[in-house]
Amino acid sequence: MAVSSRWNSVIAVRDSGLGPAFAAGGQMGRLMAARDWGATSLGPPDTWSTSLRTCVGLCLESRFSVVVTWGPELAYLYNDATIPILGSKHPDALGRPFCEVWPEIWDFTGPLLDQVMSGGGATWSQDQQLLMFRHGYLEETYFTFSFGPVRDAERGGQVVGVLTTAQETTRQMIDTRRLACLRDLAAIASRRGDQRSVCARAATVAGRWKDDLPHSLILLRDQRRPHSPPRLMGWSGLADEGAAADLFAALAPGGPVPEATCALTTGQARVVDRLASRCRLVLADASPPSSSALAVPFANGRDGHPIGLLLAGVSDRFALGAPYRDFVALVAGQISAAVVSARGYEAARARAARARRWALRDGLTGLPNRVSFLSGLGRALVRAEADGWQERVGLLFVDLDGFKAVNDSAGHQAGDWVLREMAARLRRAVRPGDTVARLAGDEFAVLCTGITSSEAVVGIADRIVETAAVRSPGGPQVTSSVGVAVSGPGLTDPREILHAADIAMYAAKRQGRHRRVLFDESLRTQATRRRKAAVGPHPLSASAPDDGKTGRRPPGPAGR
Repeated sequence: MAVSSRWNSVIAVRDSGLGPAFAAGGQMGRLMAARDWGATSLGPPDTWSTSLRTCVGLCLESRFSVVVTWGPELAYLYNDATIPILGSKHPDALGRPFCEVWPEIWDFTGPLLDQVMSGGGATWSQDQQLLMFRHGYLEETYFTFSFGPVRDAERGGQVVGVLTTAQETTRQMIDTRRLACLRDLAAIASRRGDQRSVCARAATVAGRWKDDLPHSLILLRDQRRPHSPPRLMGWSGLADEGAAADLFAALAPGGPVPEATCALTTGQARVVDRLASRCRLVLADASPPSSSALAVPFANGRDGHPIGLLLAGVSDRFALGAPYRDFVALVAGQISAAVVSARGYEAARARAARARRWALRDGLTGLPNRVSFLSGLGRALVRAEADGWQERVGLLFVDLDGFKAVNDSAGHQAGDWVLREMAARLRRAVRPGDTVARLAGDEFAVLCTGITSSEAVVGIADRIVETAAVRSPGGPQVTSSVGVAVSGPGLTDPREILHAADIAMYAAKRQGRHRRVLFDESLRTQATRRRKAAVGPHPLSASAPDDGKTGRRPPGPAGR
């Protein structure tokens, strides 16, 4: 029976006149010649219409993908160039109805074919996404194709079939999309930011390309604690933060996903098969299905180990071959480069901050210097004025008594020890929110904010006079003279209030040192009178109390 059927098919082919076309049609020509067409809706080839024979001949001898779908059932006929498009559907697709060959795309193609068969004209679809089951999984593909009518002249031009020309553009579309993703990631490195902001931006970019990166976790190791577990720095494609935390917990040593630890330890990428079945994986609604992932380490740090890890979910709609692996590796490389750049930026910023900090600090005592103190004083006065002077600003000018004798008798090392000890005692004597600064030499200042009465500042000054008395090793005792000024009418400018405290400090020295004096306007008048008396042909002959250091005279209204 089988031999008789095959012989009848050969006779039918010969009688149909399609023998030369089948012979030139390659693999599909041989399959068509051997096919028992009597069991199909088309019948034996010798019964085919002239239009069908012509279309089959054109199809078989074309080197471009051509498909002929014929009759009410749209029987599927194709050439050698179409075999790669069919994948595992070949050769069973030959002669079967289109809807049985491609049930997964029938919702889209069926109406187009109906349009052509009903006389509505040809169709055109460019780079159309189609989810096709042709390699054992539902695959994301792209095609540019046209459905064109085939008319039978013997039937008055009636549409009897559809001629399909198609070009698969899957590779071009996916490559273009992935290149755009990599371009967006590369732009991250050009923007300044710390590691956390860089990782957050990288996760945002990954979230925009869910077709290739259904979900992701970005992990970084702490530079200061290289042996501690990595930290979660960013995520995408997951339902919420809880889902991200659950997946991150699964990557911990001893967890159900040891590939992550292995990738961090060895520096080699690892495939994480069946991720969705090994841990709780809840994807966002817009993410494509993803049951596996790739764990890709970032670049090595100074200790020779990866600085972090990218766990990238892979779409179930692609084969996990070399192109996909290379793409994820490039994604990890872009994120790694951005993190390294961010670490360099953080280090430079930290160095600049240290430089600024030390530029505003006294190198010997560690206290704020004159520039820093005056800046803080100005800000405090502005805030107090904005509040209507409900609280005032107090300033204490502290000058050491007898400090010059320490340097002269015990040396500068002893003098440095006295300055450091005085700085420590001043810090202990003031309130927690007060600022102690070293202005120059043996001159210190204290900024007190939130002052409601002069008595509060005077109390701080009394504690300083009491506690800031130091005897250096092998040297004389050093005490403190303190001038106190409180903001008010005529004392709203930083230099004005500093000058007022300076005047009060000199008054304390004139009264015998080792004491405090609260500024009032009579002290300014006295200072002005003494300054005028000291000005003359021989100013050095004017009598004035020595401060015990350098023979310095008291300042006039404009300062020293």
